[in-house]
Amino acid sequence: MQALLVVAITFAALWVLLAWNPFQHLNGIFATKAQEDAKISFLFTDPSTQEVSSGEKPLQGLRQLESNWCNVSKEARYIFTGNSQTFTVLLAPSEVPPTEPDRTYPDLLLDRLNAAGANVHGYRLSAPNISYMEALWYLNYLIMHDCLIPGEFVLQLNFETFRKTGVREGMLELLEDPAFASAIEREARSNAAYANTFQQAIDQYHARIAKEEGTSASSVSKTGVTESWGIGSALETNMRAALDELPLFRSRSRLKSELLDFIYLMRVRLFKISPRTKRSLGGGPLTINVSSLERIGELCRQNGIRLVFFNAPQNPDAPLYRTPADREQYQAIVSRLAREYSQGYFDFEDSIPGPLWGVWIDGPDPIHFGRAAHHRLADMMFERGVIQGEK
Repeated sequence: MQALLVVAITFAALWVLLAWNPFQHLNGIFATKAQEDAKISFLFTDPSTQEVSSGEKPLQGLRQLESNWCNVSKEARYIFTGNSQTFTVLLAPSEVPPTEPDRTYPDLLLDRLNAAGANVHGYRLSAPNISYMEALWYLNYLIMHDCLIPGEFVLQLNFETFRKTGVREGMLELLEDPAFASAIEREARSNAAYANTFQQAIDQYHARIAKEEGTSASSVSKTGVTESWGIGSALETNMRAALDELPLFRSRSRLKSELLDFIYLMRVRLFKISPRTKRSLGGGPLTINVSSLERIGELCRQNGIRLVFFNAPQNPDAPLYRTPADREQYQAIVSRLAREYSQGYFDFEDSIPGPLWGVWIDGPDPIHFGRAAHHRLADMMFERGVIQGEK
């Protein structure tokens, strides 16, 4: 009886949490009206030219792209990969909310190429806070499918990205593909700095599948901890399936988003840690990301792909470098990688003036800019020939 009471109380508390969504109300207290308006969600979307899940469920989009691209020559295809800057419009102070869907610079660049009669088919394969391990993860998937191998792979370089690590859970579903899974296993067995990250991703995927299937098999992590699943896991799986039929329970993704926004606001307001906090590069994350970029260069060369790096714009009013030495270090790393591995390099770091950048939470945003800046950058990329396309 006591156990049933605990379950009933738990469900009641969950129902109240989902129905009321306290984090939305708390966010309203800490975010000003101007900051709420600045975060644009009314954006142009097209699954034929964009991976629209932002890395949370990319498999469906890539399978559809494969079908779309099978009648397109390899030389006419290009992939454009970067962080949230490539799919976010954060209004500058002088800009008003949109009356029609906004387009970001990858979309605008493709529009200009098409208007000029270029024979190109582009696809934006980006994710927020993407790591170069994840870019390598994606590239391995692409080259396992003839219809997905691009003629050009355009990859954003960003100071902040060299600090990111890991492969997010949503990208693990690509391991459903046997050829890709074999390729990643080979990468995980290599001596590269990123190998352990890939092995951890593989282990996480197998653990998740075993849990979803409710099997009694166990998995042992690299720490030696053994996890096992039996009737309890099967019961949990069935319960989740039943709850997923309820509209209120399906809204939990919105609650999660509100919670993450709340945590971010608390980090900024209480602990004074924000995207504008200056940082240095170094240690394991730098080594792993550089190793991943080197491998991307090798795979592109082996598969006849033109690798293009571009140094992303950075807000002159919110520089990320802690010291001048940090900037010199970053420029040296980027220059070496471009010289040794790319067939094209474009530096747009200082291309967007301060007034065109967005404002978010605690001041100028260091990564995201407004509508006019997206048009400006797309025009510069077009004029400088970032995309070569089919000759």
